[in-house]
Amino acid sequence: MANFMNDYSLEIIRGKNKDRYFVSFTDGYGEFQRLEINEDIYFALFELNKRDRNLTRSDERNIEHSELTDETLIRRAFEKPKCIEEIILEKEMKKLFWKAIGELSGVQRKRLLLYYDCGLTLKEIAKMENCSIRAIKYSIDIAKKKLEEKIKKF
Repeated sequence: MANFMNDYSLEIIRGKNKDRYFVSFTDGYGEFQRLEINEDIYFALFELNKRDRNLTRSDERNIEHSELTDETLIRRAFEKPKCIEEIILEKEMKKLFWKAIGELSGVQRKRLLLYYDCGLTLKEIAKMENCSIRAIKYSIDIAKKKLEEKIKKF
């Protein structure tokens, strides 16, 4: 938004018979100019100044004055962003985890994924495979122990 108040100044010289109105400004060549203007133009410029001042003040009241740096935005965030080390470590852990799952036997991998990934109960898995709940639980427990051993090495 342009701030017209800084571009020119208005002046009234009161006389005995008549008031004189002036506008002063610096032109494009950097030279100071002072011109006499009529009353209508003076009051139009005066109103423009007033509106511009009110808009500027409104902007000052509503625009945040604090410096919005990455640090201040991070402090305000609901979820703090992870640093690059955490991101890399997380990716490596996921890679290792899925590699360890791939090394499980087919039955263990299938049962583990049905239980944790698909959210099926032990009873539902046992019914699907026509075996006991105890066998499913034992298979999943063994798979978990194998995964823990692989990940502990990391």
